[in-house]
Amino acid sequence: MVNSSEHGISRVVHHKDYYLRGGDMTVLVENHLYRIHSYFFERESLFFRQKLLAGTTDDTEERGSSDSNAYSLEDVKSEDFSRFLWVFYNPKYSIYEAPLETWLSILRLATRWGFHNIKELTVRELEKLEIESIEKIAIYHEYSISKLYLIPSYIAVVKREKPLTFTEGMKLGMETVLRIADARERARQHASESGVRTPSFDDFEDSEVEILVREVFGLGSRPTSPTPSMGHTPIPSGPPGPPIKLNPPPKANGAPASRTNGINGAANGIGGPGKLDTSSTTGGGGGNQGTDGAIHNFDREISPSSATAGRGQGQRAGGGRTR
Repeated sequence: MVNSSEHGISRVVHHKDYYLRGGDMTVLVENHLYRIHSYFFERESLFFRQKLLAGTTDDTEERGSSDSNAYSLEDVKSEDFSRFLWVFYNPKYSIYEAPLETWLSILRLATRWGFHNIKELTVRELEKLEIESIEKIAIYHEYSISKLYLIPSYIAVVKREKPLTFTEGMKLGMETVLRIADARERARQHASESGVRTPSFDDFEDSEVEILVREVFGLGSRPTSPTPSMGHTPIPSGPPGPPIKLNPPPKANGAPASRTNGINGAANGIGGPGKLDTSSTTGGGGGNQGTDGAIHNFDREISPSSATAGRGQGQRAGGGRTR
């Protein structure tokens, strides 16, 4: 930064990293001029689309086209804007490693200007960082980030022995303080009803406290079983369908057929001639449930290894290949 000592006023200078030769939009933030690409801002933000549209006129120089006619961003620090631009001009492509302060600068501007994709990126990166529970709750509440991310933090605060301090209470706000106090009191009451005279929060499992937290903060209960994945076929609940009839293969030189088209026994879920085996076995074929809990179907894609194994089983069950 270059300062004018004569008047005590910062002189406007080009930013050392983000005054780009190929840029098409000039922005003034504090005493720094940025020459950047308007494409990112028009694509991501309604705020900037309206701002850029308002700066287009027919009889005057287009706003932001030069240093003397730059867009001016009020109430924005140059340091924060530089961090925000780093998301677009990161030289390491998809590797975004930065401290908490950097992500908070990005989150602040992304929320303010409606850059939803950048806000989602910021949340993903924040989840990779170790953030103290009180601070994380305060940050996520301030920027309206889903409380589901905060369940571990809520549990940690509810289970700790010492109560919230005055400073922590001011940071969290009255509503959150009251909800945490409610969860702590419910935990003590539950312990008393269970016969524990002097309960300690260490006596509670995280899963028990999570139930209280979800109830107190209105986050709903955890499902008792995982939701089936899309695309899997459910187990049929009605009666079995008609028997499957398999046509015998053509006879070679008048010899009788030795196997039913290579489809026998457990290799393909056929329990007997013309009947479909609907029993739930882990080694069988169609209509069964595998060890991973997914429901498979006859038309599933078969890997090369499973196809080879199926042929081997079919040959053994059918008496071998006719040579």
